[in-house]
Amino acid sequence: MASITHPVHRPDQPPDDLRVERVAPEHRKQVFAMLLTGRTGASQIVDQFQAFASEHALCLDELWAAYAGPKPIAATLIVPTAGRTAMAFLSPVVDRWQVKPCARLLSTASRAQDPAAAAIIQALLEPSQRLESQALTEAGYTKLAHLLYMQRPTEPTVRPPTFDPQVRVLHWSDANRDAFATAILASYEKTLDCCGLLGLRHIDDILAGHLATGAFKPELWLALYHRDEPVGVLLVNPLPPRRAAELVYLGLTPPWRGKGLARRLVIHGLNLAHQHHADSMILAVDQVNTPAVRLYESMRFAPTARKLAMIFTLT
Repeated sequence: MASITHPVHRPDQPPDDLRVERVAPEHRKQVFAMLLTGRTGASQIVDQFQAFASEHALCLDELWAAYAGPKPIAATLIVPTAGRTAMAFLSPVVDRWQVKPCARLLSTASRAQDPAAAAIIQALLEPSQRLESQALTEAGYTKLAHLLYMQRPTEPTVRPPTFDPQVRVLHWSDANRDAFATAILASYEKTLDCCGLLGLRHIDDILAGHLATGAFKPELWLALYHRDEPVGVLLVNPLPPRRAAELVYLGLTPPWRGKGLARRLVIHGLNLAHQHHADSMILAVDQVNTPAVRLYESMRFAPTARKLAMIFTLT
């Protein structure tokens, strides 16, 4: 969330009287301040955050705090997201003594979630957040991927890319849902992208997560088939407030990799995004997926951020 600017003095050891609780509505403002800044008095920031959450219909019920005496010393918020997933946010960890209280807080809050509503809880950290990473690890979270975020301007193409005449291009519809599901699952074979997620979610949950990103438009989702065999998928969703589009997912089945098809699909996606008034395209890729990283770099995608993704599984 936000980083602390003036650390509050704390003892060198974790408190003996630590307790972890879900926060009652009347105490949320103080705990939200702790979550966002590491302090309990930042009311203006809390007001802005709560307004943002209300605007985006974020559920703030799973706010938890670790207390030593009457005051919170750490806070976490678990926000449910589409596709039986959730996002975990942790207050700043600035001293080593905070790691164990934060780990206990995260473990208690995460294990209290309903697996029917959230099979996976995710957390995204800056590379510099080593103490937060340690707390998450001690709480039972595992490292999923080092994500590289990239961006480039969109542009129209004079000649849209063409595909093999025997390749059918399907757009999303209820009738084509199973075709998209089959193509996405087939593209996971020998994938280098976020391998730790494989097998953790049902395809219906995966699709729900992709559909909920940005502003879904069926004409920007493509599934490719050669005869009756899946070739791959391209999923692009507009992000209207930013005049941007996100490359939500690009995947090819093993027989179709290394043939230049991924490049043609990205060009097609850039063109479609431009037609839908997006000035830029953003994406996130696992840094170990070197073929994909090289492709995006060769197409003038520039790095904008790096994040460590960690997950906690409830199934």
